[in-house]
Amino acid sequence: MHDILKASILAPLLSILAIQSVINTASYGLSVIAPEAAPAIGIAPESVGFLVSTVYFTAMVTGLASGVLVTRLGATRAFQGMLLLVAGGIAALAASTPVTAYLGAMLIGLGTGPMNPAGSYVLARVSPPTWQPFIFSVKQCGTPAGGMLAGVVLPPLMLAYDWRLAIAVIPAVAAILFLAAPAGRLGRREAPPEGRRGDIVRGTLEALRVVLRDKLLRGFAVIGMVYAGVQVGFASYLVVYVWRKVGMSPAEAGLLFAVLHTGGIVARIVLGYLAGRYFTSQGMLVALGIVMSASYALAATFSAAWPVALVYVVIVVTGMSGNGWVGLYYAEIARLAPDGRTAEVAGGCQFFMYSGIVSGPLLFGAVLNWTGSYVLCIGGLAAATLMATLYLQAIRKEAAG
Repeated sequence: MHDILKASILAPLLSILAIQSVINTASYGLSVIAPEAAPAIGIAPESVGFLVSTVYFTAMVTGLASGVLVTRLGATRAFQGMLLLVAGGIAALAASTPVTAYLGAMLIGLGTGPMNPAGSYVLARVSPPTWQPFIFSVKQCGTPAGGMLAGVVLPPLMLAYDWRLAIAVIPAVAAILFLAAPAGRLGRREAPPEGRRGDIVRGTLEALRVVLRDKLLRGFAVIGMVYAGVQVGFASYLVVYVWRKVGMSPAEAGLLFAVLHTGGIVARIVLGYLAGRYFTSQGMLVALGIVMSASYALAATFSAAWPVALVYVVIVVTGMSGNGWVGLYYAEIARLAPDGRTAEVAGGCQFFMYSGIVSGPLLFGAVLNWTGSYVLCIGGLAAATLMATLYLQAIRKEAAG
């Protein structure tokens, strides 16, 4: 543990954690403000999944260029650019028209895409291999922390003032982190490795090739796609779901949304500490998939007859399993990446993760609009998670054999 307290590790870890938190507050904030903001924008609250999908479709593409961007700009400037894009996206969203809302979602996606690969690149270079599952899991706490902040901070501000003023806190914090980024020891621009000096398009395609050439990495790409798709599909509709079906107010639903992500923060830290010491990351991913599937199946049956305390218990378990896997996942693909290609491998795997994130809310919204059944939608998430978990167990056995 003493190694982690070194400034060379702690400074970039905390800086990346803070930046990821504010970026994810912006993306998750779309779901939290939906009941209040959708009428002003001119869309139905149930259409929030399409905005979320726009964020992650854009991020899916831009994440592939992470390796080129980090080496050309340096990690510090890359992260500063992400913060500027997210702030611009919030400003466009506040203009309150369907066109500017989707433009804002695209800008947030541009800022989101390089976030995880760039963070993996920085931390893989400075962290000891034994501690990487823990360090990567702490870094990935920025995702549920963003959801928690969105659920805790935005609803009271919406209630007291207005949803536009509520989301204005995001670019304000982004400006502070922009100025503080150089102190985070994230790294400056450096020359690309010999033989990999291509343009952004070539670097983007290489990120896909390096993942698709390796059988185990291909398997992890599939797993990431499914796990991430069901996670974001559920989170995107949770506020509207419990508002409609359980009878919670938007503020109460926002608090439940925060609890979902708080469970993820706790799980990522605990599981990251256990991984590599007592259990393998791959084995823990299988166990989390089983728990995740069961918790989605229970959540599909929520109604006004459910005791509120029991709803919270299920949501805590869902958050711990549905959010707890990501740090272990990024640590594992960083371990499997060829030397010096962490950003490319993370960007390539993230492409498939984000393809699931894009399709998850879209499929959820399409099926919901077609059937009107939340039970069918959330039950489908449970089934997809179980099938992906069985596939992960199969490729583990194949690789071991």
